[in-house]
Amino acid sequence: MTRCLTAVCHWCVPLLRSVPLASLLVCLTACPAAQPVPDAVLDACLAVDGGADGRVGIDPVAGRVQVLEQGPMSPYRLYLPDGDNRRLRIGYASGNPAGSDYLFVNSHRGYIDRAISLSPRAAPTLERPRQASFALLSHLGQRYLCLMEQRGEPGSGLLRSIFVARIPARMGRELNLYYKLAALP
Repeated sequence: MTRCLTAVCHWCVPLLRSVPLASLLVCLTACPAAQPVPDAVLDACLAVDGGADGRVGIDPVAGRVQVLEQGPMSPYRLYLPDGDNRRLRIGYASGNPAGSDYLFVNSHRGYIDRAISLSPRAAPTLERPRQASFALLSHLGQRYLCLMEQRGEPGSGLLRSIFVARIPARMGRELNLYYKLAALP
């Protein structure tokens, strides 16, 4: 009888040690990777310079976008709003080679080529970073980064292109960017 219990215990101990690991794997696969941005936030970003609905707080980063370069060997060109002297440092970095462009809020980065497109018509791009409008949005206790740019020429049907990301609470996390292209609201 003791032989049988000893044999069973030799099999049970490794199994009991793997239970926490199995629980962790189940939790990681059950957690969503990126929570989608609410429609109210997307609509507020599209209408960031006009009247948006009152459910979303809009804090536009006023001023034109300035370009900073660190010399001819610099791998990035930084596009920062003039009003960028607040506690959140936001902007756009255009890299060389192409394809490494990103938006940032403090230490958080969101790469343009990884943006989740909510528009079937176009791939995510930023055409005129100098003319883009930045804003910080708040909705239901969450903060979001909004970048909006006009596309097209007046008289030929203007479109708006937006990039939106929830700003993570923990430092160093990557921004999950969402991209949308839509007609002027």
